[in-house]
Amino acid sequence: MSHYVEPLLTKTKIVATVGPASRSPEKLAELVSAGVDVFRLNFAHGSLDEKAEIVAAIREISARTGKPIGILGDLSGPKIRLGQLPSAGLTLLRGQQWDFVDGPTNPDARELSTSYDGLVEDLRVGDRIRLADGAVSLVVTEKSPGRATCEVEQPGVIRGHQGVNLPGSRLRIASLTDKDLIDLDWAIRHQLDFVGLSFVRAAEDIRGLRERITQSGTASPPSIIAKIEKPEAIDDLDQILTETDGVMVARGDLGVEVDIVRVPGLQKRIIAACNRRRIPVITATQMLESMIQNELPTRAEVTDVANAVLDGTDAVMLSGETAVGRHPALVVETMSRIAREAELLLESRKDLPLGLSSRTPTTDMTVAVTLGAVHAAERLQAKLLVLLTRSGATAAAVSELRSRIPVLALTDCPRVARTLTLRWGVQTIITDRCADSPHQIAGFVEEWGRERGLLASGDYLLVVGATNWTSPGKDLLHVAIVK
Repeated sequence: MSHYVEPLLTKTKIVATVGPASRSPEKLAELVSAGVDVFRLNFAHGSLDEKAEIVAAIREISARTGKPIGILGDLSGPKIRLGQLPSAGLTLLRGQQWDFVDGPTNPDARELSTSYDGLVEDLRVGDRIRLADGAVSLVVTEKSPGRATCEVEQPGVIRGHQGVNLPGSRLRIASLTDKDLIDLDWAIRHQLDFVGLSFVRAAEDIRGLRERITQSGTASPPSIIAKIEKPEAIDDLDQILTETDGVMVARGDLGVEVDIVRVPGLQKRIIAACNRRRIPVITATQMLESMIQNELPTRAEVTDVANAVLDGTDAVMLSGETAVGRHPALVVETMSRIAREAELLLESRKDLPLGLSSRTPTTDMTVAVTLGAVHAAERLQAKLLVLLTRSGATAAAVSELRSRIPVLALTDCPRVARTLTLRWGVQTIITDRCADSPHQIAGFVEEWGRERGLLASGDYLLVVGATNWTSPGKDLLHVAIVK
């Protein structure tokens, strides 16, 4: 097998959404060359047959290049949408009254419907309803059987099937829809690496999804990514982080569900909480939005991506930029360059974070050894810090230390390798050499590094391994000098 390594070893991972502009095998290969680590499949768009072709193409590219590539299936979730409206849309004026009703509607009578049959019953007087990505806002002023009368607070144009947000409203809608269950079954059968759960409100939503995955009996369950885009999720964040495998800061709906000026602070809070729990976190939505059309991002977008990296995000995500944009590969290259420049600022710091959480004595041992390894590698100015990992725990511990030293993880498990595609600073190769002694591993990596111009005589090489590969909690550190 050929072995892949990023030329610049950019540490922040890049998630790219696949769409019409990027779904061909040729375009996917271009995106991988540009720096994509994880591809996102949005189940809200496209058919499952199309997605099967995309998955097959991604797996072929991964096998050909030797680069582990993660695949994230993003479940649509209980997204509430407006019903059918005239093609030109409707203009809602400030102070007008519009009614949300059950059953057939008459737009001429200022009646609206949604995809959620229980909406009118769940609404309460005083609730706010936001339409058109928050550009239009109404407040419920009166309720009667099958009807909720609203007054327009923020005027604007609405169109059929646009999203409906209800910040602060307590809805009875299930976290997994019938469509989600079909898509989840498909994702499990096609061995996707991550599943994104949309509109998470509480830890119970994560437990429900995990139970469904467990019931499938799969030997390789996908990791769960909780999308934080509801104020209820912020309130229950600590419990959600206890249950989930990863998090996405989904700033699109989050910026509609809460006052938009709170989004930067919430982003920092969520990322910091994930870092403390050693949970990978993705920052998403409108990161390089202008590049859907343009060849250069705005200064504000560049600053946004860089700040996410400096906040501690493990990955940054592209949505429409790669799904429907004019030049997907250029967007990925640009994001990679921005991330690398921000990482240079991280590398200039003198301290290392010591507040890593741990849950078991084994994890305590792993944290202690990896912390020592990173200190030693930086003190010796090592060229590579090599990890042997079967579960990914060692790589996770090193990732959250944000080491200046390039980290190379070796594993014999393709599933673990793909899971690590969301871990900051960890590049992974799949090899059957993991059962070798640390001395043999150092020799293998030395040869591998020389072939790629990464190692030269006199360079330090550190290996974090185990005295017994099959026994957890026996971590050790081996220091080698390249001959």
